[in-house]
Amino acid sequence: MIDSVKNNPSKDRKILLPNKFTLADYEQSVILIHQILSSRSESSYLQMRDYLTSALLIQLFNSYISNSYINEEDSRASFIKEWIRAHISSTLTVPGIAKQLELNPDYLTRIFKKCTGMTMLQYLNHLKIEVATTLLVRTEMSVKQISSRAYFNDSKVFIRKFHQELGLSPTEYRKSYHLIHLNNPHIDPQIPIPKDIADSIDFIPENGNIKENDFLVKK
Repeated sequence: MIDSVKNNPSKDRKILLPNKFTLADYEQSVILIHQILSSRSESSYLQMRDYLTSALLIQLFNSYISNSYINEEDSRASFIKEWIRAHISSTLTVPGIAKQLELNPDYLTRIFKKCTGMTMLQYLNHLKIEVATTLLVRTEMSVKQISSRAYFNDSKVFIRKFHQELGLSPTEYRKSYHLIHLNNPHIDPQIPIPKDIADSIDFIPENGNIKENDFLVKK
């Protein structure tokens, strides 16, 4: 980096940084600071100290830009998650979600996987299973009824996905966790339970409260 500064001198170059931000390369920045502090005061070393200072500023700027990009991606991924949650009752596909959010499908898939560790289909199934677990322990509905109310079109697919997610069948889960939920009736307010069922278990979900125009950026 120092060689780059030497080869591209400019008196007009400016670097603007915020008062506070997170360092992505903490150790490298500390090394540059120590090099600056240990520089000799003789005139022959002043130029090297200037190079080191410039290198430090560039290092800080690159760190700031890198973190800003990551934070932007995290914010967008969080919005996508909430959008999926709010529209869970619809038939969702990656191309369909991308069209609604005005994003490139490949970009959408990449950013979601990068920030959540899951594909959108995996996240969607996870949400549906959350709904199912709540209905299993808070209602007397049959497994087939819960399958439909948890937004699955096929009860056999529901049972298979449920077992893949939790390692138990819906019936086994109901038997194992019913008493636990009776003693601890708290329900995550973000679980998108259908409104008519939510009312019957004394729970009103916070579903669909986001604005669709937020964070919409074409890619």
